Amino acid sequence: MCFAMIIGSQSTMAINGPEPKLFFRHLGPEHGLSHAKVNSIVQDKRGFIWLGTEDGLNRYDGRSFTIYRNRPDDSASLSGNIITDLYEDEHGILWIATADGGLTGYDHRLPAAGKFRQYRHDPKQPGSLPDNRIDKMVDDGNGNLWLVTGSNLLVRFNKKLHEFKSVDPSNRRKILTIELLNKGQLLVSREGTSPLIINTITLKSVLEQYCKSDDKRSAYRSVNTAFIDSKKRIWFSSRENGLQVFQSAAIPGRSRENKYSKMLPLNSEVVSISEDKNNRLWLAGRETGVTVLEPESGKFTAYRHSENNGALASDHVNTLVTDRSGIIWIGTNNGLSIYDPVYSPFQKFYLPANANGKTVEINDFYRDDHEDLWIAANNGIYIREHKTGQFKFRRTSYRGVPLAVTKFFNGKDGVFYIGTDQSIFKYDRQRDKLSRLSDSTHDPIMKKPSSSRITSIISDSVDHHPVLIVSSNGTGLTYYDLLKQKWVLRPDHLKGNTDDFDVIENAVKKLYRDQAGSIWIATEHHGLGKWQQTGQPIKYIDGRSDNRSFTASKTIYDIKEDGAGNLWISTYGGGLHHFDTKHFSFDHINGSNNLTEGLQTDRHGNVWMVSNGHLHAYSPLNKVYSCYDLPEVKDDGGIKGYIYRDNNGILYAGGTNYYVTFDPAAVSKIASQPNLYFTDFKIFNKSYGQLLNHSEIKLIHTQNYFSIEFAAPEYNSNHVQFAYMLDGFDNEWIVADRQNFASYSNLPPGKYVFKVKASNWEGNKTDKIKTLTITIEPPFYRRWYFFVAAGILITGLLYLVYRYRINEYLKRQSIRNMIAQDLHDQIGSTLSSIAVYSKVAKVYQLQKEPEKLTEVLTIIGCTASETIVEMADIVWAINPKNDQVSSIIQKIQSYARPLCAAQNIEFTFSCDAKIHKLTLEMSARKNFYLIIKEAITNAIKHSDCSQLNVDIRLHHYVIEMLIEDNGTGFDTSSDTRSTFEGNGLTNISSRAKELGAELYWNSRPDHGTRISVVFNI
Repeated sequence: MCFAMIIGSQSTMAINGPEPKLFFRHLGPEHGLSHAKVNSIVQDKRGFIWLGTEDGLNRYDGRSFTIYRNRPDDSASLSGNIITDLYEDEHGILWIATADGGLTGYDHRLPAAGKFRQYRHDPKQPGSLPDNRIDKMVDDGNGNLWLVTGSNLLVRFNKKLHEFKSVDPSNRRKILTIELLNKGQLLVSREGTSPLIINTITLKSVLEQYCKSDDKRSAYRSVNTAFIDSKKRIWFSSRENGLQVFQSAAIPGRSRENKYSKMLPLNSEVVSISEDKNNRLWLAGRETGVTVLEPESGKFTAYRHSENNGALASDHVNTLVTDRSGIIWIGTNNGLSIYDPVYSPFQKFYLPANANGKTVEINDFYRDDHEDLWIAANNGIYIREHKTGQFKFRRTSYRGVPLAVTKFFNGKDGVFYIGTDQSIFKYDRQRDKLSRLSDSTHDPIMKKPSSSRITSIISDSVDHHPVLIVSSNGTGLTYYDLLKQKWVLRPDHLKGNTDDFDVIENAVKKLYRDQAGSIWIATEHHGLGKWQQTGQPIKYIDGRSDNRSFTASKTIYDIKEDGAGNLWISTYGGGLHHFDTKHFSFDHINGSNNLTEGLQTDRHGNVWMVSNGHLHAYSPLNKVYSCYDLPEVKDDGGIKGYIYRDNNGILYAGGTNYYVTFDPAAVSKIASQPNLYFTDFKIFNKSYGQLLNHSEIKLIHTQNYFSIEFAAPEYNSNHVQFAYMLDGFDNEWIVADRQNFASYSNLPPGKYVFKVKASNWEGNKTDKIKTLTITIEPPFYRRWYFFVAAGILITGLLYLVYRYRINEYLKRQSIRNMIAQDLHDQIGSTLSSIAVYSKVAKVYQLQKEPEKLTEVLTIIGCTASETIVEMADIVWAINPKNDQVSSIIQKIQSYARPLCAAQNIEFTFSCDAKIHKLTLEMSARKNFYLIIKEAITNAIKHSDCSQLNVDIRLHHYVIEMLIEDNGTGFDTSSDTRSTFEGNGLTNISSRAKELGAELYWNSRPDHGTRISVVFNI
């Protein structure tokens, strides 16, 4: 019904305005969901939302999806991809029922290869799952899961023993639902019959007493959904009886409330029920969307799918769940619909459609004494009646020129003024009549409408005359003297001085009069102005002369006084600032959005702002900044302009063709510090998530390339940002924005503490810091015990070197002593014998026996010569210049060849070339040489040989010396052996023993002699 009332050129019509509706946010495959059909939803203990779809399992944290699917022939994955039900038990294990793969248990705390445990039907294994299709499951709290299979079997699964047992297998009626009434009582509903109560321990079943009825026609049969609410009432839903409620789920009986039965939509099958924090029941209809029931009043409200923004994603609803924060999660055949009660206080009202089809822009609000809401728009005035909720529309024009209404102002004199895009008018609200102010026809600006948009109207006094001060985007400041009824073009016009008042800005965004009477001016190009007394010069404050510089844009958008007399200032380009009116200093609010428009304070001192089409809030008490992404206004540019507050503290903000209103006290606070969880720890991109269960992660030095993944499940806002640092490596916090992982490579060994924090808005302080201690062990050669062992080893080696040098010194000293002893004994015996022979020679001389004397002198000469040779050999052997075997070889040849040549003996000498480079220590060198020399000397003197051969060979650090002749030889078993031994074999044997060599000889009469000496070097 419409009516119109024409007054002058104005018109009014009444229109029924729609009531505000619930808004549902949508998530689908285009947002990362693995499949559009969502069958089951559960929130785990950490806060993550798990979604079971037709194609995989999804974990959602408010920003992104993590998808898990079955991988053929991989037992470490899901058992199936068609998820039918989800449940998290008291141990934090997520149980996943599938339609194509049986049951899966998921424990995020286990290693990657053991996170998923599959349970499938195995005909060869007794006690296995009887059917791989599971439709529903319930945990009885006693360590068992109760499963409904596709073959209509009720199966009990012992989680500890991993055994399955069919209960009442002979009854194959279709199981519609199961529900745990209380610990020990399981309600089982089958098609076409009343539900049963099964004792989960004894497995005995009884007829469900709730559903008995004396009237068979009203017997409760085929219960397809059962739900227990917060008041312990049980709700049943069936096609035959609709929805019924019983007073207690714990005490069977006939107490029934069936008043809701007839109020459900016809042919509505409820498949899921949930309760919100306001104790309303949310009913999911298989083909009828969602119905909300207020149990106390019995009021039903249905929500169906439509093409409108914010409607339910589909009328085919499969499940719905209320999470711990009160958000309703609705799984449909077309994705996920989400209702967030945080945004329920924000009511959106659409204005009636404009007759000419143009968009309606809202500029201002005013609530009158009758609680009717006046709305200033670019096409006139809308009035929403408080009693009826109807909208009235009034066109505004003057002398045929349409006017856009930009400002409302109710003067102290009771006159209602409206600012327009042309000028300012008096407005008779009762008669809907515009009139110009007196003197407007004579004023150079006001004598005719101009394109000067009125932005502010305030009242003040000049020279004790009441005035209206008006600002605009085209004419700057002007005021109207209400006593003289005359316009003043500039504040100083009456005094004839137009330069002393420093009016340098015509684009004025806002005039604001504080409690002290000062007028503050928000300008578009010159920052903040203060007009302390009308008629005095304006002081512009842009922070250039202040130590604490005003870093914001000079475009001041809005001004509001706080309780302490200071100002909140929004800037378009520099965000939100707090201005100290005493010290003229600005304090920028960190994290505030740069493009901040209108602002308003609520009764608790919180600041509400319009920014980027959304509503922002700042709490000065907690220093917390929040953003409310009003879900239904995202796609149409959002709200804009200024915020109006009525006398009841209700706030209003306008958009295009609509406005938003809300009570700040009813708006839930968004958690500024969401809970943080580590979700994975990867080393070289391989998951080691089980390490997160330890208070400290210890890595070896080759595992110094790792990444840490984290998440902060939070669903009220879309602005969670992370910052992290690795204490011991990073010098400061790294702002990760929305990135939820941190990677590090080539870290040196040491102990580190990884810290991460999350905030719902950049700049908010947070004291919730999640930490993880990581120790990279150094390699063994850089650990303390290695240095201790190395020190001990080096000390031991030094000691061994010391002992070796001492032993060598002692050994050399022993050799010297031995050589000295040999020299002493040999030379002493030789000299003694020479002394004896000298005495004998003297006797022979006295006896004049020249022949005997000559013989004795010859013996003395030979003995002296042999002694000289032996002494030369000993001196040569101990000379370090002769350490190499090549010197010994040369010495042997130079000794043997002349002697053999003198005796006509053919001498043959052969030696391995490798032996020449060997070196022998002094004692071995001496014995090596003397053995060969002794053997050669004996052969030349005693064997009467014609051939003498010496052969020296080296085999793997073993030297073998072979000396053989073709002389007379001797019988080793006869007395001649002692003769030969007396000639040198005894000396050879003793030197071989001293050398540590093995001595072999072989000799026969007339067949020569063969001596072999073998020793290790």
